Amino acid sequence: MQADIQTLYQSPICTVHNFLCRCQECAVSEKEYQGTFSIAYIRKGNFRFRVFRNELDAYSGLFLLCKPGYEHRVAHVHNIPDQCTIFSFEAASEALLMEHAATFSWFFNNPDIHSILVKATPEMEFLHQHIFGLLQKTHSPRLWTEQLMTELFLLVLSAGDPLHPLPALNDKQKRNYLPAIENVKSFINENYADNVTLPQLAALGNMSPFHFNRLFKQITAVTPYSYMLQVRLKQATLQLRNTSLPVTDIAFSTGFNSLEHFSAAYKKQFGKSPSAMRS
Repeated sequence: MQADIQTLYQSPICTVHNFLCRCQECAVSEKEYQGTFSIAYIRKGNFRFRVFRNELDAYSGLFLLCKPGYEHRVAHVHNIPDQCTIFSFEAASEALLMEHAATFSWFFNNPDIHSILVKATPEMEFLHQHIFGLLQKTHSPRLWTEQLMTELFLLVLSAGDPLHPLPALNDKQKRNYLPAIENVKSFINENYADNVTLPQLAALGNMSPFHFNRLFKQITAVTPYSYMLQVRLKQATLQLRNTSLPVTDIAFSTGFNSLEHFSAAYKKQFGKSPSAMRS
């Protein structure tokens, strides 16, 4: 496989690589050895990940988790180049993750499962985009970046469920619609504080509002409004935990039009008020 692999970050917690496929023709890669545990977020593209006797259908919006010690091959599905953010962990960091991810023991302790796919939630995608943006800066705040990373990893390692398979998408949806939906999600993550409308989002994907609304829910499992709401609540939680801003300021800065609406949505999502979460 022809690819540019840029090292974005290195620390005792993990090493972060930006993987950019440069293949000119779709083909099956040579065998590649997986030396460390890794969590890869697929930002763009669609490929078959073949390890041992299993083949995973990996596409944008999913996390690919791989144990160390196995060989794999990658097969392209279409000509949209793959782009991934890859977080790699040495043995000591992997052991710490395992300690804090007890609900994921079914994966770590099963020698017959080498790799799995996890569907990203809106808050995972928001955290990833925030982290990826920080890593593009020349001098990113290391403590803040690593705090966000550890929160993302624990969210991913609490989300995988072998009893609930990923939604089935056909090749046309993955080739024609996934890139549009990914652009819309990226727009939401950057403009969550604005008064965004459904026609505005649909126009980004070159679809009618009715078609877009149905397709967005089919691919992401949530409505556009629910996606934006979860992103707003995640950003509000980060501000509640890490700043001393008044709750009212946080409400308006994250896109809510009143303190009452913010408090009601927050309590419905987390079971406690914003003030209680902070305390």
